[in-house]
Amino acid sequence: MFFDRFTRRGRLMAKRTCDPSGHAFEVAGFLFRTPTAWEYAAAVACGSDPDAQRWLGWLDESIVAEPLRAEALRVVPGTGPEWASPDPLSVDLVAIDLSARRCAGLVSVHSGEDGGPETGGYLAPDYRGRGVGRVLFTAGIRLAHEHLGVRRVRAGAEIGNVASGRSLEAAGLIRVAGPPSYRLPNGRVTEAWWYEHTGRTARACAGPPAGWLRARHDSAEAEAFPA
Repeated sequence: MFFDRFTRRGRLMAKRTCDPSGHAFEVAGFLFRTPTAWEYAAAVACGSDPDAQRWLGWLDESIVAEPLRAEALRVVPGTGPEWASPDPLSVDLVAIDLSARRCAGLVSVHSGEDGGPETGGYLAPDYRGRGVGRVLFTAGIRLAHEHLGVRRVRAGAEIGNVASGRSLEAAGLIRVAGPPSYRLPNGRVTEAWWYEHTGRTARACAGPPAGWLRARHDSAEAEAFPA
């Protein structure tokens, strides 16, 4: 099958630290790392089932359908070629279960509709309802504060998505005021709860910065040193 040649142990599985090619850190038995191309395919498959799509609302072309979904979920972490994010405004990390050697989901820090940093993510079906959401959003907070140099990050959840709200609060985010609604990629408009986390400090690591941070830096330099 399509992914069979990538289900062997790969050399990138050993990558556990940040460098200019990507981010990597551990939280509670999970490795969060800039994915390879096949890890990213597995991560997308983690959120492609109908239960996840009820809340995520992706475009049809973004959803991995069966039988490719089952194949992608069998990808062994550390396999596949290097991957470059198609969205320069998002830093995406695959969640890898180190004990099971499986891709378990994805977390990101990205530019929100107002241009401010937001975190979000999702888990594969086997990892839902097990308290792993707290780990996922803890990783999102760490990515923002300790790797991208963002001191304040927010997250949204659809009203009624109690599991997501509980996971965000368990990770330390608190409910705050925000826009009453937001638009999903497929165009559906939904009512929203908003959450926020502010770090005591913020620093950037050796990994690549987010595109909107580069743009902000370039803009600041242009104002300081006009042509």
